[in-house]
Parts: sequence; C-alpha cells; structure tokens
Amino acid sequence: MDTVPHTFHSHGETGTVDAVQPTPGLFVYQLPEHLRHPYFPWLIGHSSGKCIAVFERYGHAMSAAEVLADFTDWTLTAEELTATVDVLDLSDLIDYRTAGVFISAKPTDAPQAA
Repeated sequence: MDTVPHTFHSHGETGTVDAVQPTPGLFVYQLPEHLRHPYFPWLIGHSSGKCIAVFERYGHAMSAAEVLADFTDWTLTAEELTATVDVLDLSDLIDYRTAGVFISAKPTDAPQAA
C-alpha cells in the first residue's frame, strides 16, 4: 500500500510522517523515534492529527482500521466527530474487537501510551 504524508500532533509536537491511509480519514503510522512508545509503536490517527489508538504491530493496526472503517464517517472534522461519536462505543470497539488500546483525546492525570 502506498504511503501519504500525515501530520500528527503528539506530546506537544507537530510533524509529518509517512502513513498508510486504509480508509478515508484514518491513517496508520509511527511517530518519530524520540516520540515513539516502545511497546505500542503503531498508531491509528485521524486526519486532524489526533491519535485514536495504539498497537504493537503494523498488522494489528491495519486490521483495526478495517474494524473502524464503518463505525463512522472518518472524513468529518475532529469537532464533528466529537459531536456525533459516542466515545464509549468507540473505546469499547477498539479495546474489545482489536488488538489495540484506545487513546482518549481528553486530558487525564494518567500517563498516555502515545
């Protein structure tokens, strides 16, 4: 599958990485090495640059993208998704039907995986 440039926002940094776009609006990629989690190096992110979930392996992320593809219209803006997507349903879908870990967009005191 061909790669495309994807702009990410993570750990207070913004940058561009090569990513695969398995479905419109979703991207599978790795952060630059200095930002990468050692156990969950693969991410699924949205075109807004926000991370949705993390994975141990590329294949897990690609399989999860297939599961997520029909969950919503991922071409919507982050604000539109926030207004229309039930975050608990999304979290359950990722945590129970994929090999990934859901990443909350809301700040918490708990450490984030990515």
